[in-house]
Order: sequence, then C-alpha cells, then structure tokens
Amino acid sequence: MRCRFLGSQLLHRRGRTLTLGAGILVAAAAFSLLTAAVSTSELRVRGAVAKNWRTAYDILVRPRRSFTPLERRAGLVRENYLSGIFGGISLRQYHAIERVPGVAVAAPIANVGFVAPFGHVPVSIESLLTRGSVQLYRVRFRWLADGGLSRYPAGDAYIYYERRHRLTFQWLRGFGDERFPSLPEEKIAGGRRLPVCSGFPASLPARRGPFDFRADSWLACFSSRSPQLWWLNYFDSKQRAAATHDVGTLKSGYFPMLLSAIDPVAEARLVHLDRAVTSGRYLREGDRPRVRRFQGFGNRFVPVVVSTKTFVDAILEARVERLRIPAGARVPQLLAAGTCLSHTEPCTRELPAPAGSGYGNAYDFLTSLEGPIVATKKTPFRTAYERMLSGGRVKGLDETGTNAYWTASPVRYREVGRARLAASQVRSFWKEPLVETGFDGTVPPENADTQFRRVAPHVGSHVFGEDNILNSPAFEIVGRFDPARLPGFSPLTRVPLETYYPPVAEAGDAATNRALRGKPLLPTPNLGGYIQQPPLMLTTLDGLRAFTNSQYFQGASAKAPISVIRVRVAGATGPDAFSRERVRRVAADIHDRTGLAVDITAGSSPHPLLINLPEGKFGRPPLVLREGWVKKGVAVAFLTALDRKSLAVFLLVLVVCVFFLVNGALASVRSRRAEIGTLLCLGWSRQVIFGAVLGELAFVGLAAGLVGAALAAVLVAVLGLDLALWRAALVAPVAVVLAVAAGLVPAWRAARSVPLDAIRPPVSERSGRALPGLAGMALANLLRLPIRTALASAGLFVGVASLAVLLSLQLAFQGLLADTLLGEFISVQIRPVDYLSVALAIALGGLAVADVLALNLRERAPELVTLRASGWRERHLARVVSLEGLGIGLLGSGAGALVGFLVGGLVLEGPLGRVAGLSALAALAGVLVAVLASLVPASFVGRMTMPRVLAEE
Repeated sequence: MRCRFLGSQLLHRRGRTLTLGAGILVAAAAFSLLTAAVSTSELRVRGAVAKNWRTAYDILVRPRRSFTPLERRAGLVRENYLSGIFGGISLRQYHAIERVPGVAVAAPIANVGFVAPFGHVPVSIESLLTRGSVQLYRVRFRWLADGGLSRYPAGDAYIYYERRHRLTFQWLRGFGDERFPSLPEEKIAGGRRLPVCSGFPASLPARRGPFDFRADSWLACFSSRSPQLWWLNYFDSKQRAAATHDVGTLKSGYFPMLLSAIDPVAEARLVHLDRAVTSGRYLREGDRPRVRRFQGFGNRFVPVVVSTKTFVDAILEARVERLRIPAGARVPQLLAAGTCLSHTEPCTRELPAPAGSGYGNAYDFLTSLEGPIVATKKTPFRTAYERMLSGGRVKGLDETGTNAYWTASPVRYREVGRARLAASQVRSFWKEPLVETGFDGTVPPENADTQFRRVAPHVGSHVFGEDNILNSPAFEIVGRFDPARLPGFSPLTRVPLETYYPPVAEAGDAATNRALRGKPLLPTPNLGGYIQQPPLMLTTLDGLRAFTNSQYFQGASAKAPISVIRVRVAGATGPDAFSRERVRRVAADIHDRTGLAVDITAGSSPHPLLINLPEGKFGRPPLVLREGWVKKGVAVAFLTALDRKSLAVFLLVLVVCVFFLVNGALASVRSRRAEIGTLLCLGWSRQVIFGAVLGELAFVGLAAGLVGAALAAVLVAVLGLDLALWRAALVAPVAVVLAVAAGLVPAWRAARSVPLDAIRPPVSERSGRALPGLAGMALANLLRLPIRTALASAGLFVGVASLAVLLSLQLAFQGLLADTLLGEFISVQIRPVDYLSVALAIALGGLAVADVLALNLRERAPELVTLRASGWRERHLARVVSLEGLGIGLLGSGAGALVGFLVGGLVLEGPLGRVAGLSALAALAGVLVAVLASLVPASFVGRMTMPRVLAEE
C-alpha cells in the first residue's frame, strides 16, 4: 500500500516531483563537476609547484648578523644579499657543513672586495684635423651612468698638433738600467728644443681632494713631420708614457671589479660553471698563487677566471672642442712656459711665458681658450673592460701589484609602506685624505655620488718581503667564462645567483619607467652605490689567502673569509613530505653544528618589493625600483593552504546543496498538508507517513542521480576535467544520500502533522488593516508565512554566508599568493574554480528563493485572482512578488553577510576592512540574485485565471 501511495503521489504531483528531481540532479551533478574541477585545479597547482620546486640551492648559510629586521619578520632574502657580505664564515665551519649527513654540495663564496685595474680608452681625432699649421683641441670627458641620468665630470685632455716643426724626445735613466723617454719636445729654428708637453703638467694646480678633476687634466703633443715615431703622450699621474698611432689621447683611470673566491669543484657541481668556460681553462682545485721572478725580484700571480661580460652601466663621453687660438699667440713658447730647460741637470731656471702674452703658464693659457664642439664620441664601459682583459693579465695589475681592495657594507632600508622600502644613505668615505683611499691617482668619479654603503679600504703593501717577493699580488687570467651559459632555473622559484648576475631592479612606477626608458637600473663603478656588480673575477680558496694576510693588506683577516655557503641536499626531489623533512633536518643540523644563520630556499619564489631610491648628486632623479626579493617557504605554504581551501570549498558547497534540497522537500511536504491530514484521519500511522515521504525523496534522488551520473560523465569528457569514470558513477549514490539526508527533517515534520491540517488553510488570513502600498502588502505576505519566509531566507543565508566565507578564504589564500611570481602563476590556475564555487553557491540560494515564492503564489492563487478581478493589474501583483523576493534577499543576505564577516574577520583573521567589503559585496550579490529569482514566479501571475484556479480548487 505504501508503494502504491508513493507511485500515485509521484504521478499526481509530477510537477513538484520534477522540480525536486531537477534540484537533486543539479545539486549532485554540480557538486561532482565542482569536485572534478577542484581536483583538476589542485593537480595542476601541485604539478606547477613540483615542477618549480628545485632551485639552484636548497639552503643558504650566512653569517649570524647578516639578517635585516625585515628579513627576520617577513621571511625574505634580499636579492642583494651577497653584496655587502665580506666574510663571516670560517673555513672550519665550511668543512663542518661539508660533513653534515645529507649535504650533497656545499659551495662557498668568499667576497674579497673591489680591485681597481688601471685601463685606457683611446680617443682619436685624426678625422677632425684641419690644414692649420698649429691646432689645439680640448676633449672634455664625463662618465654617463644610471641609463644616462647621472653625469660625472672626468677631467679634460688637451691636444697640440703641429705641422711646421718636428717632435723629438730624450732617453732618461730610471731605476737600475731602466731607461724611459722624456715627454715630446718641439725642435724649432736654430736647433732649439722646447718642452711643449711639459709646461702644462708642471703648471697644474695642486690636487684638492679625491675628486679634483682640474688636476686630472693632461696634454698630448703631435707633429705631422714626425711620422716615424709613435707619438708619446703624457697620460697619468705616474708620469708614464703610452704609444698610439693616431692623433688623439688616452683616457686612463681605474675600473673597479669585484673579486671573489670559490671552491671550483663544488661550484661545478652546483651550477656547472666549468661548462660555461669559453676560452682558456677552468679553475683547478690545486690552483694557488705562483711566483715569477725577473732580475732577482718576484711577483705573486693569483690565478683567476674572468667573466666575458660586464654588467656595469657606464659610458665614457668625449666632447671634442676645436679651440680658437688668439692672434699673435706664440703657442710653443706658451706651452713650454714653467718647465725646466734641461732634463739631465738640476732645474735652475724655468722657461718664462712670452712677454705681454697675459698668461702666467701653460695651464692658464689652455684653460682660457674656447671653441666649438666638433665631435662627440661615446665608449661603453665594456670596451675598457675588454681592453683590460687583453694580453693574458689584467692591465695595471702586473709587476706593480694590487694597489688595494675595498669592501662595502650592506644597504640599510626603512619601511615606508606595505611591500615598500626606502634605501638609507650613508656618509661618504671619500672625503678622507686621498692617501688613505688606496688610489694613487684620481678616484673614479662615480664615487662622488650618493652613497648607500660604507666603504672600507684595504691598502696593499708595495714592499718586497721574504725572498724578494712583492707583498701585493697580481693576477693571471687562466680562463674566461660566459654567465649566459649557466643552466637556467625556473623564474617562478629563482633564488639569487649574485655570483654571476646583478640584482634586477626594474622601474616601479611610470615616472621611473620614463626616466630609465624602460630599462633596468644596473651597477655603476660607484663602490658605495645601491646596486653592486657581480664578481667578474673568481679565484680559488687557496688564491684567497693572498688577500687575507694582514702583512699584505691593511685590515685583512683570515679568521672567517667566507661570505655565504649554498647547500644542495641529497635526496630532496620535490615538495613531498619526505624531501621537505630531509631539507629541514639538514638545515637544523647545520645550524646546530655551526651556529650560523640558515635559510631554507627550496620552494621559495621571487617576492617583488618597491624600493624608494633618493636622488643622486649628478642628475639622477628619485626612483622607485621593483626588486625581486625571495620569499622563503612559499611552495609549502601554498600546498598547505590549498588543502585547507579545497576542504572548505567542498564542505561549503555540500552544505548549500543539502540546504537547497531541504528547502525543496519542506515545500513539497507543505504543499501536501491536506493529503497527509486526510491519511492520518483514515488511520495511517506516523511511521508510515515518515517512511512514505522519505521513500519518495529517495526514489526521486535515485532517478535524478542516474541522469546526473550520465550528465557528469559527458561534461567531464567535454570539459577535459580530471575525474575517473568510477567517480562520475558516484553521482547516483551521492544523489540518494543527499535526498535522504535532506528529507529527514521534512519527513519528520510530515509525521508530526495532525488530522486538522486537512481542512486548515495553508495561508493565514490577512488582517483587516489597510496596507501601505505594494511594499506593505509584500511585507504582510512575508509575515503571514513566517516559517516559509525563514526557510527561503535561510537558503539564501547559507548561500551568502558561504560566499562571504569563501571570499574571505580567497582573500587569505590570495594574500599568501600575493607578491610572489609562483603565487601569481598559481592564482591563475585556481581562480576559475573559485568563481565556479561562488556561482554555484549563489545559484542554489536563488533557486531556493524562487521555489518558495512559486509555492507561495500557488497557495495564494485564489487571493490573487480575486485581486485581479477587483481591478488589480498584473504588473502590480508581479511587483508585489518581486518585493517579497527583495525582502527575503535582504533578510537572508544581511544575516549571511554578518556571519561571513565574523568568520572571515575573527576566525580566519583577515583584514577587517577588506573582509567587511567582501561581506557587503556578497550581501549585494545575494539581494540581486533574490530579486532576479523572484522574476520567474512573478511571471506566473499572468497564468492565474479564475477558471483555472477554481478548477484546481
């Protein structure tokens, strides 16, 4: 009998049955599809994390006090971490790390400091010469850096060109049997020689400080009548001579390069540096300084490999001016004024300036002349760099040894906002006396600019020690390597490799992008500048000892010469729990054995920060830079958060689906109050009623589940989701379980019915009070059915609350993903699934509202047709229905948004302001969905005619 009743009810109430079945079908299929989408997204995310898990090294070991407060608090590693660290780890600690179980590679970097090779840049004016018998030119030099924003004056060169007389020179005796040529002399009438190239340097003003470029001016002399000679030019403060075939000059100076020491074997295993060698050979483990002797004296040559590329951004600009010579000026006599008459005898009398010339000496004469710019020549820093490397040894670091090397402190920062820092300036070291800087001549002019690092000189000893070996070493280039040949690492999890590349500092705002012309900010020769160049010269740990001996260099120490150690862990293959635990144990063991600062970099990702850089002193405006610092442990945090987020999405959508079905089942039971009351009058027991209702829902769930399983399988195949067929087949039992679970409360309510329900009207009588318009009528209708209104609001409440919590979870997850390249990539992977979850939660809430409003209309059908018969128009009644939907939406959405705010702000600990905004957005979405959902039942008003309603009654 119960089965026949069930079948008859399903046929008799086929409209309600189809509605409920469709709801179960949509809920079960949507839940399965969402599960498949989330699983697919999760697999992709895990695959992306696993693919980008391995970095160049798993652990970074640094000295104890090398952390900034920001690094400690935010788990960040500076991209500039290597620059500014000069020692701090001893060789004993390094060997202890090598012996730690699980360490596959331990590759140290020992920053020695900046050495300053002496190089030359030739500037030819051969094509600018005229037919004039006497010509004077001035070449104004300046260095351009920071993309041309900074302009540093670098002294003036003067060129004297003579077509009438010959130039000659004398051989002078130097140390021992050494002979060197004098500066060119002009042979005039009567065989007299004028030292035309000696007067200008003799009259230069005294140097005032390390950046007095007036004292860095010089004069070169040429004659067309001496083609057989290599024209000798005065070119540096050491009073040496260089030869050139062209009429022109040489810009000479120091070109700082960073020198570091490595373990060649470990470096080859870590980054395959040996495969990047382009010429010569790679460093060997036994490479150490070699002594070479000449005439009983020796030089110590340190083996190095050098980079074929320089990342220094600097251009030497030479503006050539053709000077106007005053009429009647006796140029040779003016250029020779102030010099001694003899090179071989003590200077007893100087050559005077011509009487009536108005000039005191050659310097006054040349600097007073003016003339048009006839050419501008630019030579990039890389040209000087390549010239320094030619010949097998770094020019200027030969038998004279290394003048000095310099170390620079790390940059300090101030926090000025979220993910924004400001670089702090320091007092310039270069104000000290020149003799303490380690430079014999002019300090590179870029060092006069704003300083961000404290520079410390280590001046070399230029004396011969034991066995007549010069204390300060020189360099021997054994090979060259190209950093571009190193293996690439994923840009999503790249960690700094400052040994081979400079930090990337791109424009952080539109103004900086315009100033830098879309290019990154690169290192300059400024030793205390913000971005430092990578080590362009690498030696071995044995070669390092030539620079850590305090007898060779002031302030040197061999106690703890290593700057950082990069560690690769054996057996760490991915983000699995075993590999992560293995890396963690090795890191803990290193810290316990050495007491050093240890960072786990495996699974890290670049974390861009904005850096405010104050303006420079030579034209560079304030800049906002975007740097890729590294955030530690990003991948592990992503996977953990992904697990929590996936579980939360499943539970929330499952709750929404169940509540939607509960609402539909309650509506179905409510619509059959009279039938259930009649059956109770006929003697049916409450248990039979409970079983009949629950059985009806289970049957509907089974039918909907079978259809949903087939639909889910088709959609999974079409959409390319990752869902096995056996999981698609689970849609049917899931639908039955959902239907039974959702039907427990409605069946229990049906069993609690009383026989009087057979004649009790489903809608309470309206009060006799006048209603204030359509809104008042809508409010009265909602209050007439408080339970049903609460049910509809509760359905929307669950949907909106779920949406608000989901958005808060998304906010927390996106906060974790934010500002890292790996996070941005993963965010793209998971965002569609989040949108799908949100859409499903809102849609189910809207369907619940529409279902309740439709049932309300059906039960109030006689009342509505009566109103239409009394003159009410269809649009008025439809507006009442829409206002009822608005009321349900405001009630359910407001309560849901409040709960979402409490959960998101208090439980998930999200930022209250943003959580409140997201909750308000969820409430607005819920209200809009409720109003839109009410349009469907409102459209049924026109179908309610008097005959049809009377027939149904």
